[in-house]
Amino acid sequence: MDDNAEIRSVSLHRTDSRRSARTVGIGMSSNSTLAIIPARGGSKGIRRKNIRELAGRPLIAYTIDAAKASDPVNRVIVSTDDEEIGKVAAAAGAEVPFMRPAELARDETPTEPVLTHALTELDEEFDQFILLQPTSPLRTAEHVTEAIRKYEQSDATSLLSVHQSKNYRWQYTEEGATQINFDGNRSRRQEKQPEFAENGAIYMTDV
Repeated sequence: MDDNAEIRSVSLHRTDSRRSARTVGIGMSSNSTLAIIPARGGSKGIRRKNIRELAGRPLIAYTIDAAKASDPVNRVIVSTDDEEIGKVAAAAGAEVPFMRPAELARDETPTEPVLTHALTELDEEFDQFILLQPTSPLRTAEHVTEAIRKYEQSDATSLLSVHQSKNYRWQYTEEGATQINFDGNRSRRQEKQPEFAENGAIYMTDV
């Protein structure tokens, strides 16, 4: 995450009684938080990317470090279908309490059933979980802690990290290049309302 990255809470539903009672004092949490790190073995863009070395360490190790060093996180698990990734993750300090089934590790598999599988496989219940993808190695323990604190001190039902941008965006189709977020009257960049794009570093919601 860089200087333009932010943590934003997104309220998707009205708050309920359980949500209103989740914060106890400043910097204290009454909730248990599970960190889930999904890391399948069959990545196609960059083969074996989750355990490729970055600055002398496996990529996934940076995310495990960030999760384990965040005080509000109670447990850190890796969901993988790959034994080698599981061994690397365990050596880095994460739990690998189960192996993800092959049908949940395909190219077209969405994240939601992977998370559901992880939650149902565990022998422990949690109030909330935070999803941390290995492909955001610059995300720190401070970012994780900030996200959890903001989430618990809000009425939002989910939270995600974003990148702020005031850039003019285009798309290219068969008809040619067309504007996406402006009508051709280009205001000064300083006057343009910022947009926020998901950066994939942090997602959080209730269990």
